[in-house]
Formats: sequence, C-alpha cells, structure tokens
Amino acid sequence: MSTDTTPGTEATNGSRLRCTECGSEAIATRANGSSLACCGTPLEVIFAA
Repeated sequence: MSTDTTPGTEATNGSRLRCTECGSEAIATRANGSSLACCGTPLEVIFAA
C-alpha cells in the first residue's frame, strides 16, 4: 500500500479529476496511488466514485 500523501493520490477508480490551470479533465480507470498532474500542478478530484 502506498503512503504517498501528494495531492491527487486520493483518486479512486472512476474518480473525475480536473486541472486547475487549463481545465482539462480525466477519469481514473486504474488508481494505484500515483500522483496525477497537468500543467505542473496536481489534478483536483471533482467527483470521487
């Protein structure tokens, strides 16, 4: 189990994420504790499945 506390790691399968810089969105299809980022900033979880 990952102990990474970097923002973005709380995403679970089916979570919707958004970049606060450019507005791009992504859906997590295989969450494994990795930190997801876009435009040099962590993605924000906007919907947790």
